[in-house]
Amino acid sequence: MKVPNEISSNPRAHFTSLPGIGFNIPYWWHDGIEAVPTEAFINQQLRNHIKSELGNCINKFEPFAGRFEINELKEPIVDVQFNENDVSVSLRYPLEVISKDGSFKALLEKFRYIVPVRFKKVYNLAKLIMERENIDYFLEKRTIDLYSIDREIPTTDIEATCNAKVWRLSNIREKLKTLLRVNLPYIRVRGTDYNPNLYVPNPNGKSIYSDTYFQQHFVWEISPNAEKDYKNTKVAFSYENWPIKVYARPSENGILKSNAQKGTDMLSFLCLHIWHFTYDIEYPVLAAILDEETDNNGQYQFNFAFKVSIDHNQPSRANKGTELFETTADLSSEEFCNDAQNEITIFTVNNATGEDINDVNLTFVCGRFYCNLGATDWLSFGAAAGTTKKLPYCINGIVKGARQGFAEAQSYIQTDVDGRSYVLALNPMKEFRGYKVVKHMLLDTSIAQELAKNEKAIIMIKGKNIGFESFAVYPQEEGFQLMIPDTKSAIYDATIYLIDEENIIGGYAGEWRVTKEELKDAKEIVFHVIGQGIATEDEKALFVSGLESYSKNVPAPELR
Repeated sequence: MKVPNEISSNPRAHFTSLPGIGFNIPYWWHDGIEAVPTEAFINQQLRNHIKSELGNCINKFEPFAGRFEINELKEPIVDVQFNENDVSVSLRYPLEVISKDGSFKALLEKFRYIVPVRFKKVYNLAKLIMERENIDYFLEKRTIDLYSIDREIPTTDIEATCNAKVWRLSNIREKLKTLLRVNLPYIRVRGTDYNPNLYVPNPNGKSIYSDTYFQQHFVWEISPNAEKDYKNTKVAFSYENWPIKVYARPSENGILKSNAQKGTDMLSFLCLHIWHFTYDIEYPVLAAILDEETDNNGQYQFNFAFKVSIDHNQPSRANKGTELFETTADLSSEEFCNDAQNEITIFTVNNATGEDINDVNLTFVCGRFYCNLGATDWLSFGAAAGTTKKLPYCINGIVKGARQGFAEAQSYIQTDVDGRSYVLALNPMKEFRGYKVVKHMLLDTSIAQELAKNEKAIIMIKGKNIGFESFAVYPQEEGFQLMIPDTKSAIYDATIYLIDEENIIGGYAGEWRVTKEELKDAKEIVFHVIGQGIATEDEKALFVSGLESYSKNVPAPELR
C-alpha cells in the first residue's frame, strides 16, 4: 500500500514504530487534523495495489510457457468488496489460452478469490474508537490521571518545609514514559473480548483485573451495542518509549521549582511551599484490533495510530481540519445534518422526580458532526416533553441536553431505524444567587465577622458519594451562581482558603452533609472560615497545616 505523499512527506503526520526498518504508520488524528482514511479510499488503494503487483505475481505466465500460449486481450479490471464476514476480490481479465499442440483453445475472463477476514467489522470498530476518542478524550483523561496521582510528577500541592522543592523536566518526562508504557496496555473496551481475571502485578499482593483501579477507570464504553457488534474482537493500546513532548509551566531551563511564580511564594516566610504546574503533553499511541478466528472467518489484526494531546492539564483535541482521502470533499456539519433520514423522538425528564421537563436545548453528535435540534416542547397535548425530528443516519450517536437549573446530560442513541425513541434524564441543580463567607477569629469563634475589603475566599466543593465538583470565589463575581446537585442527600468535602493580598490568613476544611429536605427551601449558603489573627511564623505554619482540626471550632456551611 502507498501512503499519500502529503502524509509520508510530513514527519508530524506519521511515526515510525520500528526505527531502522522504516515502517511508517500514519496518524488518524494529529495536531488538530483528522486523517481517518475512508473505506472507499482503502478499497481504491487495495485495487491499485493488486493491479500494480499482478504482473510480478503471474510473471508473464512463465509457469505455463511449456504447454500453453496465453495472450492478454484487455487490461485487467479489479474489484474489491468488503463484506460483513469476508473480503471478495474479483478480477475481470480476458485471456486467450491456446495449447502448444493445438488441441485446446479457450477464453478465460473472470477470476474470484475470497479472503476470510472481517475487514469491514474491524475497520468500523477502529473508526468508532477514533470518533469516541475525539469526543470522550479517554486517553487524555487517563494520562492526566496517571501523572496527577504519581508523587514523582508535581502538579498542585502544599508542603510545610523550609527547603525549596526542585524537579527536573527530563526526569518527569522519563517517569511519564514509564507510566504510559506500563499502564496504557490495561485499557479495555467494554463489550470486546478481555479477561477480567487477568493477573495484575500488585506490590501488596496478588490482584486480578476486575479487583483493581483499572476496572473502575480504564474500561472504556464506546457503544451500548459493542458486546453484540464486536464479539470475538480484542482491542489493545500501547506506547513503547516513542518520542514524547512534555512542557511544564512554570519552568526554566528544564527545572521546576516550588514558589516559582506569583502567588506560590507568598508563604515562603512561613516555611510553606506551594506549587502548581501545568503540562503540555503530546505522544503517539498505537491501537491494535485483533479479530479472532472463528468457524466463519480467519484471524485478522488491524493497527492504527493517533496522537494524545494535552494543553495546560486539559485534553486538547479540537479539530482544525480534515485530511482528504477522496476527490470529493468531506461533508460539513450543515450538509450532514440536512441529510435527515429517520424520525427519532427524544423525551426529556427530571432524573430526580421522573417528571417531564420542556425547554431543554438538544444537540445531536455523530463523530465530528454536531446538529442543533433546538429546544424540547410539550408533546401529546402536554402528556410528555420532548422533540420528534428526522435525524441523519448514525449508529453510535450522542444526544446532549442543557437547561438552566440542570446539569448537562447526554445519552447514546442510534438513528439507523425509523421510529426509535429515547429518554434523556437530567439531574436538577439548586442555584444559589446568594452565598457569603463570614470569618471567626481563633481567639473568639462565637463572633462572626464580615470579610475585610482586602480579603477574598476561594471555595472548593467536591462530592464524596456523588460525582460533583464546584469552585467559587467570594466576594462573588456579578451574575455568578453557585450550584449544588438537587437529586438526593449527599456528603461533600468543603475546602476554603481565606487570603489577603499576599497570605493565607484563614480557611475551612471539613465535611458538609446536605440533606434533600434542607436543600428544598434554602435560598442562601453561609460558609464559615476560621482566621488566626496575629501570630509568629511558626504558629502560622502550624495553623495552615492543621486547618482541618481548627475548622471544627466553627460551624459547617449552612443552608438558609
